[in-house]
Amino acid sequence: MVACQGKETPVDPSPPDPPVDPEEEVFPIIAWTGIKSNETSWKFTPMKEAGVNVYLGWYDTLAEVMQALEDAEKAGVKLIIKSDELFSDVSGTVKRMRECPALFGYHISDEPSVSDFALLSQIVKSIQRYDSDHPCYINLYPNWAWGGNTGYLGNVNNFLNQVPVTFLSFDNYPIREINGVTSLRDDWYKNLEDIRTASRARKMPFWAFALALSHKLNGFLYPVPSIGHLRLQQFSNLVYGAQAFQYFTWWGAFQGTKTAVYDRVKQVNEELQGLAPVFYGAEVKAVWHTGSSLPFGTSPVSHLPDGVESLVTEDIGTVVSYIEKNGKCYFAIVNKDFALPRKITVKLGPNVKQVLKDGTMVPAVSGEVEMPAGDIIVYNLK
Repeated sequence: MVACQGKETPVDPSPPDPPVDPEEEVFPIIAWTGIKSNETSWKFTPMKEAGVNVYLGWYDTLAEVMQALEDAEKAGVKLIIKSDELFSDVSGTVKRMRECPALFGYHISDEPSVSDFALLSQIVKSIQRYDSDHPCYINLYPNWAWGGNTGYLGNVNNFLNQVPVTFLSFDNYPIREINGVTSLRDDWYKNLEDIRTASRARKMPFWAFALALSHKLNGFLYPVPSIGHLRLQQFSNLVYGAQAFQYFTWWGAFQGTKTAVYDRVKQVNEELQGLAPVFYGAEVKAVWHTGSSLPFGTSPVSHLPDGVESLVTEDIGTVVSYIEKNGKCYFAIVNKDFALPRKITVKLGPNVKQVLKDGTMVPAVSGEVEMPAGDIIVYNLK
């Protein structure tokens, strides 16, 4: 068992200050690909019913894009999208797309090389010349594929120095199976640490992923995600400060009919949106880890905030996060075991409330709590 004690409120410099519309505290939840151009009239609706409000895809022609935008508007979702004309006729294409109510943004590139940055900068600037209201989307590599733990943050900063995006997106799918054994990548949390560092330094929100599609890559298997897999990924993203949540790919949840993953994605999305009043536009002041062995690149708890007198966790540990929003303080705990429930013991001060995953608050109770695999507990401290 690992215990953390203390009362001093943590301070983390250079907090972000993203713009927030208080009337619209809804996370963008994005599904990647899986809907062909001739399927948009009916596949957007079950996607929305699963809690996905943005679809990211691309089609060959502007005509297909315009039809998809029309179908998305009817279904009540938005699109991050492109066609070949977005690059061959920037002015004409942007002027047509920008008027569509269902347009969320322009899909520019996925996992670019460092040598692509100069060209990407030109593309983004050319689009922004005609539309500064809809963002340009570029998604970056994970650390293991792009500079490793020593060079990754430098590559991210190099990208942000050159390409004028308005948010930072990256992918990293940490749960994999090798020789029949499923485990978590050792450096996944280091990836979140580096992205959070770059995000805070620029006062720029970041977007992160969970994996919805089982597939093989580089000799190992990404398994079909359980509810514990999805929760661990998205709730870890959440307590690190992510402001949008992506799934790769929609094909993993829906293939003409619902897969086993569909209802799991739907449940996690409901839980994310239920916690949006706490986390949307919030300032994550500190992120720590507990456990007998901390993940690479992470930090142990230095001081627990006022209202949390002690926290004891099992050896595998938890991710803990201290959050401030609109004068209120919160403390979040995520079970780092994606397969099994784990127990924590927490001693709380008076007047602390627990924020349930539908956003309601109830009096918090000190003592032992069993947390399901990958799950989250949130306390309102004051």
